Amino acid sequence: MLNWMLLKCDEGLCDECCEQHGAVQSSRNHSVISVTEYQKLPVKILEITQTCQKHKEQHQTFCKKHDCPCCRRCVIETHNECKDLKAIDDIVKNIKSSNAFLEVEQMLVQMLETVQRIRNDRTENLKCLQDQRVKIARDINQTRKMINDHLDKTQENIMKELYANEENESKKIKQLLSEIEDIERGISDLQVNQNNIRQHASELQTFLALRHIEKEVSDKEECIQSVLKSEDMEIKTLSLVVNKEVQNICRTVSFESVVVESNSCKVVISENKRQQAQIMVPISTPKCIDDIKLSTKMQINLQSAELLRDCKILPNGKMMFCDYKNKNIIAFNSNGTLEFKIALDTTACDIA
Repeated sequence: MLNWMLLKCDEGLCDECCEQHGAVQSSRNHSVISVTEYQKLPVKILEITQTCQKHKEQHQTFCKKHDCPCCRRCVIETHNECKDLKAIDDIVKNIKSSNAFLEVEQMLVQMLETVQRIRNDRTENLKCLQDQRVKIARDINQTRKMINDHLDKTQENIMKELYANEENESKKIKQLLSEIEDIERGISDLQVNQNNIRQHASELQTFLALRHIEKEVSDKEECIQSVLKSEDMEIKTLSLVVNKEVQNICRTVSFESVVVESNSCKVVISENKRQQAQIMVPISTPKCIDDIKLSTKMQINLQSAELLRDCKILPNGKMMFCDYKNKNIIAFNSNGTLEFKIALDTTACDIA
């Protein structure tokens, strides 16, 4: 029964083989973990193999140009002309303590803290709305005692407006809280995955999975930014606007009204200096001018022209040539055929 995983070779071992593997000097330092711990890694990490799927050989080199690991045969067959090849052992060395890996961890912590602040802020706003609704309802009842039955219908309408506004704004906040909880769960899952990767993944698995993790972290960060910028993050409050003429009941047309006021959100997210991370990305090598090769696209018969001084190619593909000695402007179609000539009274050096 396979109880152990050999990370470097990506192979399972039974208890007896594990003891024998550790007894051999050449493999004594190979990292071995239990299958139970290994299965805690994210599925996408487990799908990363330590060997080349095409040639069934160990990855030995990483090609920065194509952003992929290579075995010995891959280098010979596909990457023979690639110049930026690095040894896998050098690339993945100390990857779990690299700036890129540590920054992802820090970003997860910061984002989780931000989401928790957002959740607390929205929860407080929800409680505030409820308290304000209770207070305003009490104020309405106190005001109602000062007037007669003529205001019964008006009070009913204003109470409906009050509850409708409170319910509408509360619904928006609850919906936003639901989204925030989803984001929070996603970040927590990423943290669990990050910890499992740190503890159980091989250096190569960690290196190859880092970009995907960074992408997911970036997506979560964008979700948080989107939440902070949404109108639903504005602080909603309920207030009662009392008609100053309410005491003059005979002339009163309206009672009070409930308005929703919006104030700026108190939660501020700090910008991450992602450019400081040591993230390895493919580097495109600019072409040298010496490597540019010219090829003939078209030949144009200009034997009749003498001493050409200027040439212009028009947006429609037509070509204009300035024949200095013969005092002509010669026009050719885009296919290279002569269209017309214009005789000039004097010599011309340029075409404007």
